[in-house]
Amino acid sequence: MTLIARKDRWIRAVLATILFPLTLFQTAASRRSLRICKPAGRLVDIGTRKLHAHVTGEGGPTVILEAGMGGCSIGWSLVQEELSRHSTILSYDRAGFGWSPQPMGEPTCEAYVDDLKRLLEALHLKPPYLLVGHSFGGMIVRLFASRYPDDVLGIVLVDAAHECRFLPSRRSESRAKVRHANERLYKWGYCLSPLGIPRLLKKHVGHNGLPAHLQAAAISAGYRNHAYQAAYEEFLHMEQSALQLEGAPPIYSGTPVLVLTAGKQSEEWKQDQQPLLFLSNKVKQTIVEDSWHSIQIYRPQAVTEAVLELLYIKEGWPE
Repeated sequence: MTLIARKDRWIRAVLATILFPLTLFQTAASRRSLRICKPAGRLVDIGTRKLHAHVTGEGGPTVILEAGMGGCSIGWSLVQEELSRHSTILSYDRAGFGWSPQPMGEPTCEAYVDDLKRLLEALHLKPPYLLVGHSFGGMIVRLFASRYPDDVLGIVLVDAAHECRFLPSRRSESRAKVRHANERLYKWGYCLSPLGIPRLLKKHVGHNGLPAHLQAAAISAGYRNHAYQAAYEEFLHMEQSALQLEGAPPIYSGTPVLVLTAGKQSEEWKQDQQPLLFLSNKVKQTIVEDSWHSIQIYRPQAVTEAVLELLYIKEGWPE
């Protein structure tokens, strides 16, 4: 069930109708960008909707790359090519993001896990899986591991969010202010995207910091109307997602978990990483000192090495 207020949907519809020339501009610009920036993968029918999936490499366990909030498969480009030399790699776009055209009404962690399971079945990618989740994507892969423990080889958490950040009972004054500011940003992006206003202001959903040719594709995907709708819905459902994860059974105690933490994050964020170190009996943490939040973009080699460490478990892991 959508959490977008009826008033917001009404504002969006009225603005799109009254300012019809701008609506035509946005439609034309989006179609043009689709012709120029082609998807790396293909659309896969999972029954409820179609998702864009990019599968590379072959053999070995399947490595699943799960993007953070508002992100898509493009953000894994600097990691996926190298990992494809070692195993089968899947990156994909959640509903409404990237080249997946249809947002879902209730984008929670549970709904995303359901979509991912259907996608893996449609692609005939069988377990075991090595799960790699960035930021909010870390919550999704943890819930997947909770629900399907026998299918999971290990988990790499790339500066992953912990659910405590989104629970009302754990929300500090500073977090509440940030949440309110982000909600306004997502709301007006949603309301104004049919007019192309975010495009004119050069404000897109998704990744920054990629090489020029990849950044152009990320920007193209991030200007589309459905990207803003999906991002707003995802944000509004964060509390529900956090509650789902908080209430889920713990992951199997023997699951290897490698926690990558960005060194350039705030101290509050680093503190929120601490609960991740107790997810199983086999957890290691690596601080990527010279990286911002998107380690897979700013220090992709650190992510590649972490995945390879779990693919080929080395000495030094807790028993």
